[in-house]
Amino acid sequence: MKSTIELKQLKALAECKADYKDLNKYVADLKRLKHEIEQKFYFEDLLKVYKALSDKNRLLIFEMLLEKGEMCICEFSIALGKSQPTISHHIQKLEAANLIEGIKSGKFIHYRIKKESAAQIIHQLSQLNISN
Repeated sequence: MKSTIELKQLKALAECKADYKDLNKYVADLKRLKHEIEQKFYFEDLLKVYKALSDKNRLLIFEMLLEKGEMCICEFSIALGKSQPTISHHIQKLEAANLIEGIKSGKFIHYRIKKESAAQIIHQLSQLNISN
């Protein structure tokens, strides 16, 4: 039995795609497409990147690293007007997405973009099927 939400969705789809003869086949095709996209080898990595960069502060940190090459937490703290623990939290998210890496320099850690990861992301984005 279909839920009320599913029935409303199917009704809207039937109106939107009135020219389709076999709506059940179309629904199956849509679900197959979603599954195929989720199975692509890079899907989960790309999802982590999008999530990491979806935060304004993390995107700013990433962009600053693109501009300056290397920076430490104290520089981000001054530039963004955030506490060092807050910056550390954002740095951890970017590291977990494999976007940046820290290099120990004396008592400081300088962060930089992981070039191989950036190249991989660009390649993955170029693989997206962009159609009109």
